Amino acid sequence: MKKINRKNPKSLYLQVYEYLKNKIEEREYKTGEILPSEYKMAEDFGVSRITMRQALAKLQKENYITRKRSYGTEVIYSPQTKRDEKAIAVLVVDITRPFFSEIVRGIQAVLDQKGYKLLLCDTKNINEKEKEYIAKYKNLVAGFIIAPATGNQNHTYYGQLLTEKIPFVFIDRYLSEFNVDAVVSNNVKGGYLATRHLLELAHRKIAVLSEPEASSLLERIEGYRKALKEYGLVADEKLIFTGKERGFENGYTLSQEMVKTYPDVTAVFCLNDDIAWGCLKGLCEAGIKVPEEFSVVGFDNVGFAEKLTPPLTTVNQPKFLIGEKAAEILINKIEGRMKAIRELMSLPVELVVRESTRSLQGSSLSLRATKRRQVISRRNKAFLRYT
Repeated sequence: MKKINRKNPKSLYLQVYEYLKNKIEEREYKTGEILPSEYKMAEDFGVSRITMRQALAKLQKENYITRKRSYGTEVIYSPQTKRDEKAIAVLVVDITRPFFSEIVRGIQAVLDQKGYKLLLCDTKNINEKEKEYIAKYKNLVAGFIIAPATGNQNHTYYGQLLTEKIPFVFIDRYLSEFNVDAVVSNNVKGGYLATRHLLELAHRKIAVLSEPEASSLLERIEGYRKALKEYGLVADEKLIFTGKERGFENGYTLSQEMVKTYPDVTAVFCLNDDIAWGCLKGLCEAGIKVPEEFSVVGFDNVGFAEKLTPPLTTVNQPKFLIGEKAAEILINKIEGRMKAIRELMSLPVELVVRESTRSLQGSSLSLRATKRRQVISRRNKAFLRYT
């Protein structure tokens, strides 16, 4: 790197910016390459770190680089500067989860029919990765379909898409502060149906197993509260468990915590089927029989739900349809056939009753459940005395 010419009337940060930009465009710094640290580059150029930071910020804004905390500055420049008007970027939080795989299938079906291409990006529910994908592709695609990462901090980037009139649609979850189209399930109704089902089976101590908060999960909990209220019950906040993990591992960990801490709970509403799967495993290892002694309801109705032991009672989401509708809305926006008014499309859900739930009314069932919880309670007390 060269020292900056201080006699040049051009701002120091612009000189640094232009030098690095040329090196990137000439492929001396290749895509994926990590540049030296901000401190090292400032020293090499003979400028302050503030000046260096300004130059890097401009390069980042123009999609030459991306900056990752604890990782460095990565070159992301692509010589393909022409926008592909038939390409759609789809950002999902975890493509390994069957729920999102089915949504992507729905999106793909519409894009194939309309002559569009799909660019699939798995953010792994990490805000930083979502931000990178938006920055990387916003000048290369016709629009985005986005399942926002949990605890989303990318408001600036959504704002840029709106300012630059790049259309995008939220799926599964949404951010209410943005006037953006979204396609979701009726999560409040789903949470209500799941909880009402358990209440109709005479369960009154009903726990909830959740994940780090997203709008869809919060709405399912709202439905849970609504059903309890109809039965004259108040939700016990201590029975709403939110884990730090996700999916199967989360359900497994929380189920063990639940039975140890609240042995009088007789049923649980898991906010997705992956959590329910882990919960069934945790209950089995705790010696609790489902549905003989405990009832479990999931949410999503993914393919494996009916193959679990026992087959899972769950709330069906129209996953394929979510994908189809999101793709249709986005294409209509791209092709100018949609009004500027925001559309929040809430699709219907339904309860699918299988074998993981059972009534508590039978005296023999109630007795077995009570005895089981008494044994667990004694074990817990003994454990606490000797620790």
